[in-house]
Amino acid sequence: MPEHRAPVGSTATVLKLLARQPDRGVTFHELTASLGLPDRTVGDLLSGLRAEGLVEYEADSGVCRPGEPLRPPPRPGGRPDCNDVRAAAMPWADTLAAHSGMSVLLAVAHPRGAQIIHHVFRPDNSPQRLVTGDVVPAGSALARALGEPYDGRCVRTVDGPGDGTVTDTASLATAVPAPDGGRPVAALCLTGPGAMLRPTGERTRHHEELLREAACAISADLAAAPAR
Repeated sequence: MPEHRAPVGSTATVLKLLARQPDRGVTFHELTASLGLPDRTVGDLLSGLRAEGLVEYEADSGVCRPGEPLRPPPRPGGRPDCNDVRAAAMPWADTLAAHSGMSVLLAVAHPRGAQIIHHVFRPDNSPQRLVTGDVVPAGSALARALGEPYDGRCVRTVDGPGDGTVTDTASLATAVPAPDGGRPVAALCLTGPGAMLRPTGERTRHHEELLREAACAISADLAAAPAR
């Protein structure tokens, strides 16, 4: 993983790996292998997370585990509301737009598909319309990501006109996992020129990884938020 991907890449990946195995923990070697970074870089990253109390490190065993802020008591009712999700997602959505060069949408389930609750414009100064509050249909990438069991996959759709021209647009979405392991709390989506989101290719794999890492980071922030 390239080093320039830092807060969305390496930091989010550490939190995601720890969230998957909070009891067993993750060894330093497993972290370096997953991140693809030198030992010193991973050590510096862990030092910063430990200083914030987000990671606990056992020197004897070399095992990292989530820190106390990431192990809160369960929320009453077990699920965050839209305001919680939006608040947790906003910083990650901004960074995701900056790293991907595309607009970012966050949506929750709606009887007609999915309703967009947050929208970050594509950072290229092009004319764009704010779509917060819009409802997208069941066949959209956002609605499909919400409708499938979370397994880290991304859903791609061609939004129009689908003829391969410069006006072709596409969306790539994944679910935001629920902190309690239940159905996804939201869906996160990149949308932009179809050429940047082709079905295959290194650029699309890069965007899929950015998207999954941001979605898992949002889930980790929701888990760390105090119960209300």
